[in-house]
Amino acid sequence: MTRSPILAALLLLVAACKGPAPDEGVALSPQAAKGKALFSTLCASCHAPAAKLVGPPLSEMAALYATDPAGIVRWAVTPGRKRADVPPMPSFRGVRESDLADVAQYIIEAGTAAGKQAP
Repeated sequence: MTRSPILAALLLLVAACKGPAPDEGVALSPQAAKGKALFSTLCASCHAPAAKLVGPPLSEMAALYATDPAGIVRWAVTPGRKRADVPPMPSFRGVRESDLADVAQYIIEAGTAAGKQAP
C-alpha cells in the first residue's frame, strides 16, 4: 500500500506541533501577540517552531531577520524560491502590511524562544 504525500505531510505537521508552543512562558509584545493569531491561520501549516516542515522553522527565520522584521514582510509580499527541494512560498500580497508586520514580530519573538528551547 502506498501512502499519499498529503498524508505524509499531515503526519509531519502533527509531529512538529507536539510539545510546547514556541512562545510558551514568553511575554510577547503587544504587536507579536496580535501577529500570533494571523500566524496560526496563514503560516503554521508550513512553519513549525524548531522543525522544518515545508518552510524553515521560526527559530531559523528569527535568527535571519532578528534586526530586520521588515525583511519578513518583504518576503511575504514578494517571495522567491530559496530551496529547490520544496515548493515556493505563496505571496501574501493581499494581506495588509501592518498585519504582516505583526506576524513578523511574532516570528522573531516566538522563533527566538523556540531557538532557546531547542536541545
